[in-house]
Amino acid sequence: MAESENRDLNYLIGELENGDWRRKEDAAELLAELADPQAVDPLIKALKDEDCHVREAAALSLGVFEDKKVIAPLIEALDDERASVRYAAAVGLSGAGDKSAISPLEKASNDENPVVKKVAQMALNSIKERQ
Repeated sequence: MAESENRDLNYLIGELENGDWRRKEDAAELLAELADPQAVDPLIKALKDEDCHVREAAALSLGVFEDKKVIAPLIEALDDERASVRYAAAVGLSGAGDKSAISPLEKASNDENPVVKKVAQMALNSIKERQ
């Protein structure tokens, strides 16, 4: 990794951990663009942030990583109190494409929120097609 990319990565991880919610949200989105595996653990941690915008951005961002350790935290996020986070977790699981998400996504396809329900079904179909 180039020195400037490493500096950007470290800066964004710092913002994700210490910024206000808007800066954390932006940092999560930018970490997805960098797609550096070192961002996985801080993004997983951000799934527990008190702000739903940060949790949503972290869930969406984790979907770009082909790392098995993102699956369980994203499955857990399918039970978040906020529909936007549940939606993002389903999208993230779709991107990760792991078959262990099938059963949790089947459950999420019965979510009370129609958008979450639809996205969970689409994620389920996407994962099944790849198997």
